[in-house]
Amino acid sequence: MTYSIDHLFVDGRWVSPDTSERLPVVNPATEEVFAWAPSASVRDTAAAVEAARRAFDEGPWRRTTPRERSRYLLRLADAMERRRDDLVDLAVKEGGFPVAAAGVVHVQTPIDLLRDVADRLLPAFSFTVPLGPHTGMTLTGQPQTTQGVVAHEAIGVAALITPFNAPIAGAIHKMAWALAAGCTVVVKPSPYTPLEVLALGEFVEEAGFPPGVVNIITGGLDASVELTTHPGVDIVSFTGSDAVGRRVMAQAAGGLKKVVLELGGKSANIIFADADLDRAALEVVGNMVANCGQGCLLLTRTLVEKSVHDELVAKVLALMPAVKVGDPADPTTTMGPLIRDEERLRVEGMIRQGVAEGAQIGWGGDRPSGLDRGFYLEPTLLVDVDNAMSVARREVFGPVGSVIPFRDDADAVRIANDSDFGLNAGVFTQDFLRAKAVAGQIRSGMVNINSSFGVHPDAPFGGYKHSGLGREGGTYGIQEFLEQKAISWPVGKL
Repeated sequence: MTYSIDHLFVDGRWVSPDTSERLPVVNPATEEVFAWAPSASVRDTAAAVEAARRAFDEGPWRRTTPRERSRYLLRLADAMERRRDDLVDLAVKEGGFPVAAAGVVHVQTPIDLLRDVADRLLPAFSFTVPLGPHTGMTLTGQPQTTQGVVAHEAIGVAALITPFNAPIAGAIHKMAWALAAGCTVVVKPSPYTPLEVLALGEFVEEAGFPPGVVNIITGGLDASVELTTHPGVDIVSFTGSDAVGRRVMAQAAGGLKKVVLELGGKSANIIFADADLDRAALEVVGNMVANCGQGCLLLTRTLVEKSVHDELVAKVLALMPAVKVGDPADPTTTMGPLIRDEERLRVEGMIRQGVAEGAQIGWGGDRPSGLDRGFYLEPTLLVDVDNAMSVARREVFGPVGSVIPFRDDADAVRIANDSDFGLNAGVFTQDFLRAKAVAGQIRSGMVNINSSFGVHPDAPFGGYKHSGLGREGGTYGIQEFLEQKAISWPVGKL
């Protein structure tokens, strides 16, 4: 695969950007610029929106049947599958993702999602739902029995703004739901990881989508603001931090656009004394090192019942030497680098602040020895953490976990809910009734019993509070991109 890409994908073709400005693409494992990508101007962004608008208003896409849209999604999945190795290689270089995770999480999972939406969800989705007969009074005071349907119609043009921590998966998750609903889309990736998403243009082209249905641009803040404020956009779906999510929401409010926000997390993992502590310890480590801690759904607050606190911490520390930090292209690597040096400096600052507030470093806290190049950081376990500390309240978005003791069920629920976020949660216990009761009290969009993340394809993905608005996943993802229209008529005569 050629790494440098000089064009944007707009209206079914590759077009030169309006500006000569380019985005450097840095390999976070080597700190070297290995490629360049175009940077869309405001004019380029507007052109992409206008192409999507024409394709929705005048083109065939909104009038395709669900079965026809399924065929396009399957062809897109097949095109990606044929270039799977190239996509994995690019994900390793651009995102710093360990190759084993890149192959499964970042490439194969979105391919499988496209096929699941096309083969299972879309053919069974009811875009027209009947309304049974109902007798009521008309505006003129006459009795009338009516019946009808509720038509679920594509909302229109969708602006999809995706994150650096899951470039391909983030883009495909949004594209799959929007395209299944019948929307046209403009996709904009993070400036850190533009190539993986731009590469999708090749597969969209190969799949034969009508011009303007899928448009892919890159760029910085100006392009994002144009997407969120352009009058031709009907819905904005954004994944990123809660701080940026607020700005997206404010920008979209001027045009009363619908927004779907998948934002940050500070998720709690509640571990009771009767839990399988070996399994729980493994999950604690996994939630620190997966994606180098750059994941909104990771369980970064470990809440442990006091009677087993020391035992659980000892088991976690016993696992840490097995975590191999290093070259993401090495199949034996467990954890790669952070995406940029400024992110590493930010995480290091949060660790120092946590220590200043009274937390103790149980493991890590430094840059790993022998890795002089690359934005590496040791996985860091903080103990003696109080939930009022900054490391327990702010999203770190790095390989840092905090351990917080609790007294009983009520205390665990109180601490778990004492957060601005509410995306994910875990409950570890061998008592299912207890787990279910606790899960019902946690204010988060997802709760997993004896696990960190449920993988059910029909489950909604999204959060409470500052973790966002709306849902992805299953039919919930399709519904976010639909409007509802009630059509009724008199029973027996017209």
